[in-house]
Amino acid sequence: MLSMDERSPQRWKRHLSEETLERNRQRSKLYYAANRAKVLAKLKSNYAEKRQRQVQEQCEKYRDFLTNYFTLDPIVSVPVTKVEEDNEETPNPLRLSYILN
Repeated sequence: MLSMDERSPQRWKRHLSEETLERNRQRSKLYYAANRAKVLAKLKSNYAEKRQRQVQEQCEKYRDFLTNYFTLDPIVSVPVTKVEEDNEETPNPLRLSYILN
């Protein structure tokens, strides 16, 4: 029997009979019993690869956010102090020496 899958209207999902499903389960159990170490090693490697891929995607997702978040905004940045020479000829009324004299 063929029926349409709810998630994707273009794909047809094959419904297997209970006998076929049970036969497949028995075949899987026999294979697992004979090749337990191989099956577990493959599961472990697939898990590690998937986890590494997820971490990489997470890093890429937040890389731009973090670089933009931790950069200084030019409007709010710390002003650059200029080295002023002590000029006696033109007194500056905002200088401390002018105020104290």
